[in-house]
Amino acid sequence: MRRSIAKRSSLQMSVLSIFGVVLIAFFGYHCVWMWQEVRHQEALERAAVAIEQVLTRNSELLPTEMWRRVDELLVSIGNVRAKVYGVEGQVLYGPQVLLSQVKHKETLFFPLENLGGAMPIQRLELAMDISEDRKFLNFIGAMFAVAALVWGVLVMLLSGTLARFELKPLNKFGRKISELDPSDLSLRIKGDGEPEELYPVIEQFNRLMCKVEQHQEQLRSFNSNVAHELNTPLSSLTVSHELLLREKYPNPDHLKEALHSHLEELQRMNRIIQSMLFLSHASQGQYKDFRLIDKLSQPVMVVMDYMEAMLEEKGLHFELRGDASARVDTELIKRALSNLVSNAIRYANPKSTIQIKIDHEQANHLVRFTVSNEGECIPENSVPHLFEPFYRVDKSRSESGQNHGLGLAIVAAIARLHGGEPFAQCDGQWVRIGFTVRRV
Repeated sequence: MRRSIAKRSSLQMSVLSIFGVVLIAFFGYHCVWMWQEVRHQEALERAAVAIEQVLTRNSELLPTEMWRRVDELLVSIGNVRAKVYGVEGQVLYGPQVLLSQVKHKETLFFPLENLGGAMPIQRLELAMDISEDRKFLNFIGAMFAVAALVWGVLVMLLSGTLARFELKPLNKFGRKISELDPSDLSLRIKGDGEPEELYPVIEQFNRLMCKVEQHQEQLRSFNSNVAHELNTPLSSLTVSHELLLREKYPNPDHLKEALHSHLEELQRMNRIIQSMLFLSHASQGQYKDFRLIDKLSQPVMVVMDYMEAMLEEKGLHFELRGDASARVDTELIKRALSNLVSNAIRYANPKSTIQIKIDHEQANHLVRFTVSNEGECIPENSVPHLFEPFYRVDKSRSESGQNHGLGLAIVAAIARLHGGEPFAQCDGQWVRIGFTVRRV
């Protein structure tokens, strides 16, 4: 079930608005109730003081005359009734229950001492009829409730329309996306005049389009390079077979030489296909046999032992510096190092030293493998493209019969599979190429 932003926003606005109105109504109702309570207590206290004064001035009168004057005072006050208790708790004046027929009343007990003369008085009880005030309070509460209900209905009706109106820019943005031509990845959405909240979305969308365009261009280049790399051996095989078919009595030596040549071309095609399959599997994360290696120098030494014959052929020397531990796939690390070392041997100056350095970056929790060789510096404009499939710095030195331009691309794929990145730089006569991996 799809969720509607407009409906959810309108519901949230309605709930918040109704909650606010109910809160205000409750606060207003409570304020009126408190004001009435204070007014009732003040009225009762004034009546108690007035009765005390009457009893004080007329304490020497007979009880009948004294209670008559109290009656006159209560009549002048209106809705207040009184009851006077003696020192033994007996009722000296007033009914047993004040305002017994009244549902809503307010009472007050007021102490009276040294009053009454021959008839000592202990305390005074007052009661006031507050029915009218309670009716007014109920009326106020009902008005607040009706106002909250009406306001809630109005907000629910208007908030949906308001939410849809505010979401129009989002719908407009969706239409802009739908109107883009899929074949033209260079198109971008302009953020001029759009709401501020849409700027991050538009910016991220344009960045995504840039990445899609780059990946599309890389895919086109990759397909073109694949076709070119496979077309060369296929064309060679086709021409060679046509020439052999034209010979009525082929020379056995010539036929054997042709078969060797065909085998080399087929092996080259097989290496290209295997490398392409590896890149495809690596990009999908299918290699995850990661184990903790305490000494990463061990797989480096295995690679160098394997490359020892190539080192001696060019009179090169090997030097290993540093060590570290990390959770890696050992076979993949060996393959990446093998590609880097073979490149370094191929382009290193004769009788120079190939350095392999292993160090760790504490801040980024990375382990860095660097393979350095003395040789011709890589052009600066070629460094960003070194790790692209089939890219070659110098076509004349590509040795296309043996190398197909996927070695450094495989290094990059292995590095990213381990949470790192490849890198390359030139420092004078030293060429340094390597990659990083996450320690854990």
